[in-house]
Amino acid sequence: MNRPFILPSLSAKELLELQRLLRSTTTQAGFYRRSMLIWQLAAGYGLTEASGIANLHYTNAHKWVKRFQADSLDGLMDRTRPGRPRLYAKDIENLVIKNATSRPCDLGLGFTTWSLAKLETHLRKLSGSESISRETIRRILVRHGLRFLTGQTWCESDDPEFESKKTP
Repeated sequence: MNRPFILPSLSAKELLELQRLLRSTTTQAGFYRRSMLIWQLAAGYGLTEASGIANLHYTNAHKWVKRFQADSLDGLMDRTRPGRPRLYAKDIENLVIKNATSRPCDLGLGFTTWSLAKLETHLRKLSGSESISRETIRRILVRHGLRFLTGQTWCESDDPEFESKKTP
């Protein structure tokens, strides 16, 4: 038989903060679910019912409650995850942004607009960024809110039968 889970009573400050998080439209989805779990437990629901309402699996809910008991609301936040370290330092990232936001003609290049391929070629000529890939450049740009528009092509002709030839 499962014994009931009892959450220690929450302070008024914690309850107000939980309420603020649950009402906010900018609370991240995972953090919202974990806050909802604690809110439901504070309302008197059991762990099984509260985890169902919060849309969390029972075992994960138990983990989040333990973290909440240890670290209060900070325990509900996602922790940094280990991962592959960045290959390029901030100075390379700054170099990419600086070049991407400058006009190619101001840098003495023979064209007026950047493409990812042109930016990659230009950056590979600079010291320290010889091995940077196009995808890495694209990710750096996206991280800083920049992006390249995909090119559009069109064809024009003086041929009077062009329309009938163009569309089969």
